[in-house]
Amino acid sequence: MISETLMAVVAAGGSALVGAAATDAWQSARGGLVRLFAKAGRREETAARWTDEMAAELEASPPAERAVAEQRWVQTWQQRLHDLVEEDPQIGDELREWAEAVRAQLPAERQSWVNTFIAADHARQYNAPGGSITVHHHPD
Repeated sequence: MISETLMAVVAAGGSALVGAAATDAWQSARGGLVRLFAKAGRREETAARWTDEMAAELEASPPAERAVAEQRWVQTWQQRLHDLVEEDPQIGDELREWAEAVRAQLPAERQSWVNTFIAADHARQYNAPGGSITVHHHPD
């Protein structure tokens, strides 16, 4: 189990990488991420392939569907980074530095992400992007 601090780093890293796609920061972000995976003993070829698949999919996404694709990729990368940090907790500081450097290179409109969740028709919705949630439901 990784700490809450590292969970925040993982969340920031996932959104920073996806935010960098199709920007001037992409090559730097991609290269830094591949190096982190290699340093942690993970196959850098796999990380490179994953980043290339994401970039190609996002580039091919119609504008109306891009936000959904980006959110899915953010969650995917957050899970991959979570696994990376769980396997090698010492990489956490380098991951944080990488995520901060990538975010600083992004255009202002790509530096922060907002999630919007809508529940309708008496639905209950519980969301914790990049985190966890505990729900205790007590019927009336």
